[in-house]
Amino acid sequence: MVAAEVGHAADPPAHIMGFTIRSRTRIYVSYVIPSCLGLLVFMVQTATDLALSYQYFRMHEVGYGVGTLILVLIPPLLTFILVLLSREQRCSACGERSKWTSTCLGLLQLLFFPFVVLYRFTMRFFWSIEALFHADDDVERMKCLAKATQTSSIELYLLIQAYAQAAPQIILQMNYMLAQDVFRNYETTALQAMSLVFSAIDLAGITTSYHRMESQRRVGRHYPWATPQQVAAHRCQLEQNQRLCGEAEQRKRESERTLATSFPQSDKIMENFHAKQTVDTGEEDTHVLHVAGVDEVDNDAVETLQTQALLHSPIGNATDDDKLHRHMRPKLKLQREEMANLDRIDVLDTVPETPAPPPPPVTAPPALPMLRLPTENSPPELTTPDLRRTMSDNEHRRSRRATRPLSQLETFKDMLLMNAQLYIKEHVPRPPKLLIGRLDEEPAEDERTPLVLAQTPKGTPLTPEDVVDFYFPRRTKIVNGIQQDDFAGRTVAFFGWIAFIIMRMLSLATFCVFYPRAFFIIVGVHYALMLLALALETRCRGGWSRTLFYLLLGYIYIFVLLEFRVCFKSIRVWYGCYLVLVLAENITMSSIWYANEEFESWWFGFIWEWIVYSGILFLATIVVYYSLLRPKDVSLIVEDETAVQSPSQSQSQSVA
Repeated sequence: MVAAEVGHAADPPAHIMGFTIRSRTRIYVSYVIPSCLGLLVFMVQTATDLALSYQYFRMHEVGYGVGTLILVLIPPLLTFILVLLSREQRCSACGERSKWTSTCLGLLQLLFFPFVVLYRFTMRFFWSIEALFHADDDVERMKCLAKATQTSSIELYLLIQAYAQAAPQIILQMNYMLAQDVFRNYETTALQAMSLVFSAIDLAGITTSYHRMESQRRVGRHYPWATPQQVAAHRCQLEQNQRLCGEAEQRKRESERTLATSFPQSDKIMENFHAKQTVDTGEEDTHVLHVAGVDEVDNDAVETLQTQALLHSPIGNATDDDKLHRHMRPKLKLQREEMANLDRIDVLDTVPETPAPPPPPVTAPPALPMLRLPTENSPPELTTPDLRRTMSDNEHRRSRRATRPLSQLETFKDMLLMNAQLYIKEHVPRPPKLLIGRLDEEPAEDERTPLVLAQTPKGTPLTPEDVVDFYFPRRTKIVNGIQQDDFAGRTVAFFGWIAFIIMRMLSLATFCVFYPRAFFIIVGVHYALMLLALALETRCRGGWSRTLFYLLLGYIYIFVLLEFRVCFKSIRVWYGCYLVLVLAENITMSSIWYANEEFESWWFGFIWEWIVYSGILFLATIVVYYSLLRPKDVSLIVEDETAVQSPSQSQSQSVA
């Protein structure tokens, strides 16, 4: 897709539902509001889970207290381990510091992770507000926004927190609430309700941000925890795409301009070509006629031959090629009285302005040369060549008259070849001498000498690296993806995922209360199906780290579907099959416990209604999102480096 303005997914879109918004509005909806909401959700969720764990220990519920506390500590521990195992993250964290210093700093971040996350949110909020005090086109505003979106490993912690803390926390707290009787502790119930609500909000927010991450990353967006080197590589890819798109647009304009200047009759030729294609092949020819008559051209002697009389054609501006094509099988029938009028002057297309020369005598030689060159005062007898010939050149004259239309085509062909040669000479660069000859030859005065980078000794032959005035073209490819969601699309997608998560979590947690063994069987089968689908999608490529990641991704697919680290070949098939499978599981599990169990509390009827209403709301948001708010597709032109990339490099880049 080549356009004047190259689209990509590196930055949030500057429009809402197709309407362009101001820069200040974009800062509010893309930076300020998400930072405030993220800070609020993290503070309430973390404080609630820690307080809930303490409340369980006070109530002597040691199992639930330990489980709640472990779920809070798992995300920072996994983040620390992943940073240490990743070579890119480890080198970026070290920088100019020693490995021991960077390891100690990582341990401090692990111990005081809530304060590190708070610093991350406050820094993003500060630079977003600072950007509002600068003008729209000011460079300082762009620098402030770049600092607000600066990558950090804290973003990796927030992603892990959503699926390693929030999702299992919902199952755990729902199981405890539904297993208790009507008389509950008010403080514990209030903390459980807050934990459930903000865990669902956190899970929906992260899923909204990453549900099409891989398609967006292919066209410019980078991971929020990426290293500076990876960010620079993505920025280089966007600049390369802009350059290649500009070159393609320039070549297109130059080709159109060259076609218009070099071939001024190209439009008319194409019109005649299309008109010829539209003519029905079954109609009768009305302009070609084979007549056996007397040849009177040049007042020659009487000859019997078969002549082609090209009369007026019904197609306007017909070329000679069209006429030759149409004379192959004539179907025009003339009566004898019409045949008798063919020698009249009014049936011809044009009337000659000068009379024909007298016929040559029978005994004249084939060609009479002039004895001396004519001058200005020479009589007409000397300036006019003798046209008298004998009958020996009849064959030559007959072939010349029969091939006269072909000679016009030859002239047109020569014109096209000449124009093509001139165009190639002016616009196509010549290959260096290294490819077509010896470099140590003395160049001619009008030839371009190659530019040499280094001073080589005299007599030393040059190498391909010394010549820089010629560049071989590199292979390019088109990468397809989508833009980021605008504010309206992100909002609708957020509420859709909230409804989906409520439906999914209530179905799983309630079924686990009544049928814990069947619950683990259904979850295990679902997990195995997700691993099988990932294996079919990726063809089991990659090393052990990639395989381990697929195992973790299959766990995430128990709750939601993400296009993360795996680019789906058919996104509609994936989402369609996943939604059908999840809806079938939710309906089956909810129907079983609602129809077969006797309830001691009104909670279960309330949960059944919430499952039904959440499913309806989720389907409604899907229809609105994909019909009105789905982000636009984006295509980038990038250089194809897979041909020159080693397998080890490709594997390291895929795992990074």
